[in-house]
Amino acid sequence: MVLNLERSRVLRVWWVLLHALLLAAFALVGWPMAFKLLAVVAVAVHGVARRPAESPRTVIVTEGGTCAVPEWNTGIRPLGTRTLICPLWVRLDLGTGPWRRDILLVADQVRPEEWRQLRALLNRTRCE
Repeated sequence: MVLNLERSRVLRVWWVLLHALLLAAFALVGWPMAFKLLAVVAVAVHGVARRPAESPRTVIVTEGGTCAVPEWNTGIRPLGTRTLICPLWVRLDLGTGPWRRDILLVADQVRPEEWRQLRALLNRTRCE
């Protein structure tokens, strides 16, 4: 199954709301103004500088429980035991080899029928 992924709006909104919550929390803490400003600046810098990396544009998942990411040039790898399948997201564990990597896929990155097919394929494989 070849997945052509879009950018996830859900992840982008989650990242922004997480940092907005932290900014509000630090603004309400009973610290001196200098510490509050320092904490607010640190959270804002973190929110901009440490954004999660974009997911690869193409992911290939096969019936046998293997996965390939052409952009990474890592070849075909078996899915590891840390692969998780949830209703709104899937974490693919590409844990074998020298480069341990995970791919987080969110339901809004593919069409609904592709999402159902991917989850069914992974449930059949069980990745364990």
